[in-house]
Amino acid sequence: MEWTPRLTQLNDVLSDLVPHHDGISKFVNAAGLRTQMINFNGNALDIWNSVINEARKCSKVDDLINAVLIKYPDSPFLKTALNHSDIEYLLSPKLDEISKWEKISAETLEVLTYKNDSLLPISFLEKGIVSSRSVGKVEIKKGPSSKVGTGFLFKIKGQFELFFMTNHHVISDKSDINFTKIIFDYEEDIYGNSKASKSFNIDIKGPWYTSPVADLDVTIFKLIHSEEIDQYGYIQLDKVNVQRNDFVNIIQHPAGQFKKLALYHNIVTNTTNRTVQYLTDTMPGSSGSPVFNSQWEVVALHHSGGVRKTDEPIITDSKYRNEGIDINKIIEFITSKVI
Repeated sequence: MEWTPRLTQLNDVLSDLVPHHDGISKFVNAAGLRTQMINFNGNALDIWNSVINEARKCSKVDDLINAVLIKYPDSPFLKTALNHSDIEYLLSPKLDEISKWEKISAETLEVLTYKNDSLLPISFLEKGIVSSRSVGKVEIKKGPSSKVGTGFLFKIKGQFELFFMTNHHVISDKSDINFTKIIFDYEEDIYGNSKASKSFNIDIKGPWYTSPVADLDVTIFKLIHSEEIDQYGYIQLDKVNVQRNDFVNIIQHPAGQFKKLALYHNIVTNTTNRTVQYLTDTMPGSSGSPVFNSQWEVVALHHSGGVRKTDEPIITDSKYRNEGIDINKIIEFITSKVI
């Protein structure tokens, strides 16, 4: 077996899930690999690279994945790794290469210990379901491999044009339009059965607005309109203030899988005039997802994430550093193009 993008993604996922030497050793033994053949020097990425390389040589990559799945049965990324086709879902730019992650304040840590009231009206759930209808999976398929991300239908308050938004790093080249599908209802129903999804094409003759990763990391376009698309509605965007210690929720297609929701306790740790930084249970692979506040107003476009820094306090093993682009900046961007 050759080293493929699938194995590179698996390397990233495993180093995030199991970053410590002792934990890695346990999974090496559980997969039936020889520990003496593994180089345990270096960081987690280096060690897992050695482990996967040995598993690859012994045709035991699936055994390794299944061993880790016993500990992390709900990881969509491990489940996707069992699929031998190349699905590129780790599309996010490296957070530490594009932004400065501000440390978590003592005030934020206090909020995360559940000292603040997080009770919500029951209508919160219904509003969330309505918003989720407009969120779709982005799939760019060329040959046997595919890239996946997330995006959503929107209108700006006071305007009538319907657009779709995702990240620039998900789709940045108009030549990819003919290979791209936007898929809605790619999710499970209340009984755990998959719904009948519906895919739409990008309007190749329509507007195309994009901003690079280092700026707003956004691409905006229209879908070929039909009556069927009307059933998915849209998310109305308006300028909104977001502050440190606000709670946020993210609707996404992690790893290109069924639509999921990252719900409380996700919390904003810092903001700038361009970005919103937050802790969340969302793992990489949800590029282009809308980040909502508790009123289901979009406050940011999710675009990057990373694991906890070594000098940061351990809150839970599953809390990840994440960053989105402030939606106010994107509203200004698209308004300047449309007018």
